[in-house]
Amino acid sequence: MCAPDSAMQHERMQTPHRRHAARKPLLAALLAALLGGCASAPPAQRGVTLQSSALALEQSSLRDPGLQHFIAVQTGAPQAAGQPWTLQRLSLAALYFHPDLQVSRASEQLAEADLQIARQRPNPSLQLGLKYGGAAALMAPSPWTVGAAIGLLLQSHAQRAAQTAHAQAGVRAARRLLHAVRCQVRARVQQAGIALWAAQQQLLLQQQVLDAALALQSRAAARARAGMDSPLAAALAQQSAQDAALQKSRDLGAERAAQIALATAIGVPDAALQGVRIDFSDLDAAPPDPDAADLARLRRKALLERDDVRAAWQRVQAAQAALQLAQTLRDGGAPSIAPGAERDQGVNRLVLGVRVPLPLFNQHQGQIAAARARLAQREAMLKQTQAQALARIEQAETALSAAQAQARQSAQLIAVNSALLAADSAAQAKGLIGPAQPLRAQLRLLSTERAALQARAAQWHAYAALQSALQQQIPPTKAQRPDTSPVPAALSAPTHLSRVIWRTE
Repeated sequence: MCAPDSAMQHERMQTPHRRHAARKPLLAALLAALLGGCASAPPAQRGVTLQSSALALEQSSLRDPGLQHFIAVQTGAPQAAGQPWTLQRLSLAALYFHPDLQVSRASEQLAEADLQIARQRPNPSLQLGLKYGGAAALMAPSPWTVGAAIGLLLQSHAQRAAQTAHAQAGVRAARRLLHAVRCQVRARVQQAGIALWAAQQQLLLQQQVLDAALALQSRAAARARAGMDSPLAAALAQQSAQDAALQKSRDLGAERAAQIALATAIGVPDAALQGVRIDFSDLDAAPPDPDAADLARLRRKALLERDDVRAAWQRVQAAQAALQLAQTLRDGGAPSIAPGAERDQGVNRLVLGVRVPLPLFNQHQGQIAAARARLAQREAMLKQTQAQALARIEQAETALSAAQAQARQSAQLIAVNSALLAADSAAQAKGLIGPAQPLRAQLRLLSTERAALQARAAQWHAYAALQSALQQQIPPTKAQRPDTSPVPAALSAPTHLSRVIWRTE
């Protein structure tokens, strides 16, 4: 009786040591896993504050060294000090500064991260078990059962392929949208530059109108004082001069607004354009006259290759992959196995756990129906995108055609009024008429030149809009007709702002 009692006492005394020895490898493995997770944590990054973001925007300048390096990479040469800026180089500055591109680049990085997530294999899971058997506490070597297992998720090849295809389509769509944003930023700079050029030319014309109106007012007042004309005629001439001065004030405001719009299109504050010389000489001539056959070919190509159309197509492919993924999960999802070991009452055992989903209540039909509906929605959005692109192209073509017709009519009126002004000037030189009639002829000519300037600006706006809608360069006709239309005086004067290079004040 004593031998068994002493053996049992000895076993009980050794039990804590055995339990400690059994738990030691498991604790070490758990500690190593936790330390490994802490070691792989990314370093903390300093976030952007409201103050730093506002300060960076306010300090944006065309003399930024990073911008100069960017321009040198794109064109082969940096922007030299004192060299005038062209609209093309201002478009490069917009690609460097504009926040829309930063948002699109971040969206592309997010899509690439989603692709990385889809490609990576799921991590295994550590499963720990601990049981205490009270009934075996006296008889068994140890009342504790300690076990551990590694859970492995078994994904099918079809499921991983569908996840990867969905993420790849998202990356391609993000890249297409990034390129589309680049085109939009360039187009906005082009349109803002045309508007500023037109505002500058309009101001120059209005100054000539004001000078002629003031001369006519002085002449009418002198004739009224001499009794050669009625006071009403002098009052009307004075009113015309006041209207011309008021219109000049409006044109000054339009010029200022156009300058701010150009800075906004670039993505810099208005102060960044102060003292910057801009060369608008490319806008002196009329835009090329596109060929009808070329336009039809470019229109068909745009409906297939525009960036927003290709992005919409990538979304369709992503929706197709999402439907395939939902269909692969109709059996409940991927099973998992958990091989491991446990120590039960002093005995080591190998264990294997298996988890198999049981699709008893649903076979993922709701998710499959939602994926089908989302696919139909993406297909409809593809057609909608193509329809919107076609509408933009046709609207730009119509606007360009109307602007060209207006330019031809203005050219004819300029020719007629120029001939009348020449005849009146010749008659005045011979002493047949006074100076009032040539001044009125000059005002009529300036009015038609104003209409011609508006037509020229409308031509450039429509041409730029058409190129933006097509997202392609429009080739000129094989036998491009030279622009033989009479040039308005404001566009041919030695002080023409786009020829002498405009400088902001």
